[in-house]
Amino acid sequence: MKFMSIASKDLKELLRDRRGLFFILLFPLFFMLIFGFAYGNMGENNEPHSIAVVNYDQGVTMPGGTNINFGDKTTDTLKDVQYPENDTNMFNVTLTSEAEADNLVKQRSVDAEIIIPENFSKSISTLTPSTVIVRGDTGYSGFGITQAMLSSVLGEYQTKLAAKIENNGNNQSEQLIQGKIEGLPGTESFTAFDYLAPGMMVFAILMLATSVATILTREVESGTLKRLKLSKMTSFDFLFGGLLPWSLVAAAQVLILFAVAIGIGFHWQGGIESIILSVIIGIIGGIASISLGMIIASFARSPPQAGQLGTLVAVPLTFMVGAFFQLPQMVIGSFMGQQIQVYDILPWYHVANALRYVLTYTVSWDTIMYQIVWAVVLSAILFVIGVFLFSRNRLRPDNS
Repeated sequence: MKFMSIASKDLKELLRDRRGLFFILLFPLFFMLIFGFAYGNMGENNEPHSIAVVNYDQGVTMPGGTNINFGDKTTDTLKDVQYPENDTNMFNVTLTSEAEADNLVKQRSVDAEIIIPENFSKSISTLTPSTVIVRGDTGYSGFGITQAMLSSVLGEYQTKLAAKIENNGNNQSEQLIQGKIEGLPGTESFTAFDYLAPGMMVFAILMLATSVATILTREVESGTLKRLKLSKMTSFDFLFGGLLPWSLVAAAQVLILFAVAIGIGFHWQGGIESIILSVIIGIIGGIASISLGMIIASFARSPPQAGQLGTLVAVPLTFMVGAFFQLPQMVIGSFMGQQIQVYDILPWYHVANALRYVLTYTVSWDTIMYQIVWAVVLSAILFVIGVFLFSRNRLRPDNS
C-alpha cells in the first residue's frame, strides 16, 4: 500500500501550499467568466447592434409644397425598429460624418456604417431606384450579421414605402432602395487573422508581466535585493534600471511577431512609419506590463507563485482588452468626442486599438493620438503604483 503513502504525502503538500492551490482552481474560473461574458449572449436576438448613419440627403419639395427628407425618415426607422419578440431596439444609431464613420468602423465602435446619397429623396419622389451603401470591415463577423439585419429592415421599409406610392395611384414594381455592400478601403481581402495578429502582439506584451514578476521575486528570494540595499541604491534606480531592457524586449516582440504575421498572410498596410509607430506603441504597452509585474512581485512569496499569479492576471487581461475578439459595448460616457467604456481604464486596451489602427488600417499619428495619450497616462500611473508597492513591500530599509 505504498501508493497510499505517496498519495497522502502529495495531498498534504498540495493543501500546505494553499495559495498555489487557490491559483490552480481560480485560473479556469477566470476563463469561464471571461468566455461567458464575451459569448454568453451570442445567438440571442435581443442585442442592439451599433451602426453609424451618414445622411447626405438634401430632401425634396413634393408637388403639394411639402418639404420631406426621406433620408431622415429612413434614419428614424432604423432608430425605432425593434425585435418582434420584445421591445429592444435592433440598432444603436450614431449620426456622423463619413470620415468619422470610417474611424468608428475601424475602432469597431460600430458594426457598420450606412451612407444615404444626397439625391435620395428626389429619387424616391420620382420613383427612381436609389442606392444606399452599407460599409464595414468584411473580415469582421459583426459586420456580416449587421448588414444582413440592415438589408432585412431596409427591405421592409421599402415595401411599406412602395405600398404608399401605389396607394397614391403610382405603380412601382422596381425596388426603390437598393443596398450596396462595401468594405472599408483596403480591407476587402481582410480575414479574421488581420484582426487577431495585433492582438497576439498585445498578448506577448502582457505576458512580460509574468516574467518580470518571477525575476523580481527570485532576486528577493536569493538575497540580491538585500545586497543592493546596502549600496544605498534607491527604489527608482533599481526599478527604472530594469524598465529599460524589458522595454527593448517589448519592442523586439512586436517586430518578431510582425515579421511572422507577414509570413503567414497578415495584410499589412503602410510603410516604415507604421512599423516605427507600432514599436513605440509596443514599448508603451511593455512599460505597463513591467509595472504590472512589479505589482505582482510585491505580493508573491516565491518565483513559482509569482509565475502562477502573473499568468492568472495577464491571460484574463488579454481577453478583457479585446486582443482576441470584439468586446461588447459598455459605454459609460464620452470625452473629447470619444466614447468612454469600462475597458478604457486598462492601458493595453488602448495599445491593442492603436496597433490595429497602425498595422491593419494604416492611420496617421493624429488619428491614434487619443489612444496613445491614454496608454501613456495609464502606464505612468501603473508604474507609480508598481514602484510604490514594490518599494514598500520589498525595498524598505532594514531597521537593524
